[in-house]
Amino acid sequence: MLMMDIAQINRLSVDDFIHGFKPLLEHAEWAIDLLEKARPFADHDDLNQKISGIIHSASAAQKMSALIHHPKLGAGVRVQGFSGAEQSQAGLHALTDDEFARFEKDNADYQRKMGFPFVVAVTGLGKQEILQLLASRISNDPADEFSVATDELIKIACIRVSKLVSD
Repeated sequence: MLMMDIAQINRLSVDDFIHGFKPLLEHAEWAIDLLEKARPFADHDDLNQKISGIIHSASAAQKMSALIHHPKLGAGVRVQGFSGAEQSQAGLHALTDDEFARFEKDNADYQRKMGFPFVVAVTGLGKQEILQLLASRISNDPADEFSVATDELIKIACIRVSKLVSD
């Protein structure tokens, strides 16, 4: 999708909006449907606030579904779209054998404890920083980590909005 200003986004058809904004939250189509209904947006900040509100007010099951289906980091699997570019920028497509093994083990331990994959906004982070965050967050209580991971989903969506919306 090309960058658009808020006025252009507000004028999109329902189908064009959903198609264009679906990549903001992979596997959370319900959130994009609600975001479309929240138009018009006053500005970029209003759009981000509405995304945040939609995700925060979602049911635990909806949040869990979005977390469970989030692409795994450092899994050695090529992902498309925003996730692929973000993971590549963070160096996750160029892991050494040792780094890959550590991601595999830590991701598995995290998912076993939390019930969903490790989710973090990787934009601006390197692979070592991501590994450190994964190692530190695995000690969180699952209920607390559910909240942290949900906030990371919001952060990811808002970062992606900045790639779609011009000022």
